[in-house]
Amino acid sequence: MSNYFSYFPTIDHDLTNQGQTVKLTNILRRFKIPNSLANKAEVYYEYDIQDGDRPDTIADKYYGDSKYAWLVLHFNDISDVHFDWPLDTYNFEGYILGKYGSLAAAQAQVHEYRIYLSKIRDGVKVPATAEVLFDGTSVPARVVVVDEQTYNTTASNFQNAVLSAYDYEIEKNESKRSIKLLDKRYLGQVRNEVEDVLRNGV
Repeated sequence: MSNYFSYFPTIDHDLTNQGQTVKLTNILRRFKIPNSLANKAEVYYEYDIQDGDRPDTIADKYYGDSKYAWLVLHFNDISDVHFDWPLDTYNFEGYILGKYGSLAAAQAQVHEYRIYLSKIRDGVKVPATAEVLFDGTSVPARVVVVDEQTYNTTASNFQNAVLSAYDYEIEKNESKRSIKLLDKRYLGQVRNEVEDVLRNGV
């Protein structure tokens, strides 16, 4: 990550108003991966973060240099690895203990009730469960969060889940695992654009 900050402009600043200046890095300069590049399927591939993976280890594994950790983060709009990066098993367990007191307490606490939305199939209202279409397209289930009374009075085939706090935390943590990695072929192009924007503001 230290290499990333070498791209930023510096300014001389008199901190004490006594004529003695120090060189400061202007970390307020920002760069955004262009949507035209970030959203093109052919310029990235999907990667599932594994236990022990960090931005620098992924950068080293894929780009051959850990200094490109900033690219892994920027390309996925991750600004805080403490909140936007999935916890490994050990740290996840510590998080659960710290927040809920114990694993059993987290499993016993209801977080929310979910029911399926309805759809019409052959003129009949049915639950909008997950399905795979004839062409292989996966269609996720369509659910909505309701209160306990609504859940209990909903037909059983429309009931999706009574989600515990533990399952919710797992679901939230797992949702952070899938990231995009910029294809190595575009590394030079993006690096040059970053340098231009951060150093020169263009």
